[in-house]
Amino acid sequence: MIFFSILFIAGIFAGILASVTGMASLVSYPILLSMGLPPLVANVTNTAALIFSGVGSTLSSKKELKNNRSDLYWIIPLAMLGSLLGCFLLLCFPSKIFEKVSPFMIAFVALFLILQPSFVKSKDERTSAVPVNKGGLTILLIFLIGTYSGYFGAASGVFMILVFSMTKGISLVVANAIKNITMGLTNLTATLVYIFYGNINWKYAIPMGAGFMIGGYIGSIIARHLPKKILRILISVGAFILAIYMYHKAF
Repeated sequence: MIFFSILFIAGIFAGILASVTGMASLVSYPILLSMGLPPLVANVTNTAALIFSGVGSTLSSKKELKNNRSDLYWIIPLAMLGSLLGCFLLLCFPSKIFEKVSPFMIAFVALFLILQPSFVKSKDERTSAVPVNKGGLTILLIFLIGTYSGYFGAASGVFMILVFSMTKGISLVVANAIKNITMGLTNLTATLVYIFYGNINWKYAIPMGAGFMIGGYIGSIIARHLPKKILRILISVGAFILAIYMYHKAF
């Protein structure tokens, strides 16, 4: 009972972090490691549990998403295709190079976001209907982030928000909501691959996933009511903390 309670409670906190900052793995991955899972098994189990965070956050983000549904029709397939490629790359090649490079990439994104003033100040950020820029660079980056998500995954949600920030006038709350549903579905894609080729430990994934769903739902509500500046700072600080953690683990 204590075993399941720890995973469930950790999932709630990690789900909140996933929805608000995109930093779920700051909590969930170390917990899985501390409970005895090998790193690769912990990674794929964490990916499976993260699906439920996407479900919870999407259910509580309907208002934020309603005017940007057309964006989802091209962003999600691109990211899912990238995730599929990333999964097969992970099965064929080790992720050691990303373990060395990712702390610096994450720190750069954190710095960019905290200095980025372009997110809109609108009367109702939940319904700010600014379509995501569909330029060639944006399309390429979304596909590459999807690939990164399936291959390595750390802070992929923050990278996605960075891409959305390239669209002048988009609401941070809306960008965060699009990120949540997109990352949930890239995790689903990766999980479908890992079911056949990976080693998901469902005994860990299911109770943590239940917590993720609740945390994801709560986190989206928190993000909706936080001042835009505070939300951006939280995302950036979370990214810096993750960068330090990843650096310490890699070096």
